[in-house]
Amino acid sequence: MERMELTLGPILFDWKRDEVLRFYDEAADFPVDRVYVGEVVCTKKLGLSLDDVESIIKKLESAGKKVTLSSLAVVSNETELAFTRRLAVLHNSIEANDISVLNMADSSVKEVFAGPHITSYNAPSIEFLKSVGVKRVTFPVELSRESMAYAIKETNIYSEAFAHGKVPLAFSWRCYTSRAYGLSKTECRHHCAKYPDGMELKTVDGGPVFTVNGTSLLSADIYSLVEFVEDLNEIGIKALRVSPQKEGTRKIAEVFRKRIEGRLSPDEGLAELKTLGGRFCNGWYSGSAGKDYIERASELSKTL
Repeated sequence: MERMELTLGPILFDWKRDEVLRFYDEAADFPVDRVYVGEVVCTKKLGLSLDDVESIIKKLESAGKKVTLSSLAVVSNETELAFTRRLAVLHNSIEANDISVLNMADSSVKEVFAGPHITSYNAPSIEFLKSVGVKRVTFPVELSRESMAYAIKETNIYSEAFAHGKVPLAFSWRCYTSRAYGLSKTECRHHCAKYPDGMELKTVDGGPVFTVNGTSLLSADIYSLVEFVEDLNEIGIKALRVSPQKEGTRKIAEVFRKRIEGRLSPDEGLAELKTLGGRFCNGWYSGSAGKDYIERASELSKTL
């Protein structure tokens, strides 16, 4: 069976420019096959200019990585539209996270992928995307194993799954972080930069419920399918995505590489990731509540 590809998703958080550049210097040596670079959340983030993006692409490709540009999940105004148009012509591989991007890719673009924020929930939607030139789909994060397996079987699409990281749940035209400081999106003072892995949002009882990140809302816990790599391979998933976090991304990539290559068992992989700290969830994969963590042993027992 063809070996699964390991990918590094786009940085979702607002890191300083020197931090972003240093991260991609290090990522050139990560054990990943493809790196997604670009902007999914907000054009006001402090990190990169489009000139920086071009420089990063060259560096990563020189290191032997495949590179794909990720676009905004919500294009809400003329500034964001202009940014997206410029991004779409920087490289020949584009991940569209907003359907409008499909109209912006010119003849120089050889690969157009549908990112996890395009609603490719079922076979008809994927067949439509294929009809307009999409070659690859990263499934929406809330899809279950059963739904992904059926879609792959019906469409034979090259498919990727979000396998580790805080889960992007929703996007807004407004900025949640600015709102927390009594400001609007247009009054942005880059408060996001204070929270390199997002601002934790708690219930009135003090329990973690979401992570606020600018115009996006993410899970409070880290979604991880590290125990299910063999199962994902079996249903036809061709690539697994690791979403960057401020600390530990290299180790996460190393663990998933070893899991793909069979050098770590499911239990060993989970134990390695737990040394990095944080709370885990994965409920959507088995069709449960997304905030739950369903152990592989529990899932296997259902089939016996």
